Amino acid sequence: MTAALMEVPKTVFERNWTDMNAAEQRAFFSKNGFLVIPDVFSPEQVITMLDDIEQLDLENKKIDMCEAFCLAPSFADMVDSPKITSVVTNLIGSKIACIKGCYVAKKSKEENLMPHRTALHVDYGILEREGDYRASSALWVNVICYLTGMSLRHAPLAIIPGSHNYYHLAPESDMESLKDEAVTVMIKAGDAVVFLHNTIHAGGSNVSGRTQHILFCAYRPTWARPVGPVAKWPKEFVESSPPSRKRLIVDLSTGSLQSEIPPFIVKHTPTPLLKKAAEFLLTLSKAVKSDFLSSWGNRFWTTYRRKDQESRVID
Repeated sequence: MTAALMEVPKTVFERNWTDMNAAEQRAFFSKNGFLVIPDVFSPEQVITMLDDIEQLDLENKKIDMCEAFCLAPSFADMVDSPKITSVVTNLIGSKIACIKGCYVAKKSKEENLMPHRTALHVDYGILEREGDYRASSALWVNVICYLTGMSLRHAPLAIIPGSHNYYHLAPESDMESLKDEAVTVMIKAGDAVVFLHNTIHAGGSNVSGRTQHILFCAYRPTWARPVGPVAKWPKEFVESSPPSRKRLIVDLSTGSLQSEIPPFIVKHTPTPLLKKAAEFLLTLSKAVKSDFLSSWGNRFWTTYRRKDQESRVID
């Protein structure tokens, strides 16, 4: 017996995304758990990306989707794209990290099938390999950029607006009882959609006769430390990245609350004492060969230098 196909939501969500200011974007995202970012990539940039896919044969390569993302030179611009990072920092805070990038080729199924979708789900805590805790952070967002425009047959996106507030639902639970609340979001080539890790959504199945090409980047606030170690970006990718990109893709297993001196210590500790603490920790780290003590010594030294310079400006 053939299983029934999951129906694409009949209601198409329509909104003018181009005229929203930062406050309106933040208010919409807070209420709905998603936001479309228009014109992230120009038509010329999209063509370049599609050319890279063809030349590298990424659509047919049997490799990890994160590895595929790092192979195409044109994909890297997504990580630190100003159009993406300006929106993400507006939504989740000024200090962010990009925890992964992926390329997905969604090939077409039989064209005689009716448009349908995958199961409704959230992204929190799923899809990562054992021992990789990227999806475990307390807060993160997925940004999905489409290189081919959507239609009902070309894998449209289903989203349940406001579902990030459904705290009674556990990840990986059956969410199909909520299907009547879902809407279809149509996104054109070069646009992106950003949604919270716990916003319920589903990708559409592709029955258009042509491949859908998708890029993913996931971002978290630097304070949202994962519960365990995470996979690193490839060394070659990091070393070839400009500073604006590199700062987003290093030290992903830590959080800013763990990598900075607590503010109350900075406020109430005299500057000379910060210097002495830094010197002591750095000296001790060399004696016992401790990277942990060395890292804290460097943090105290950086804090001392900053506070010392601030006091000189005031004087």
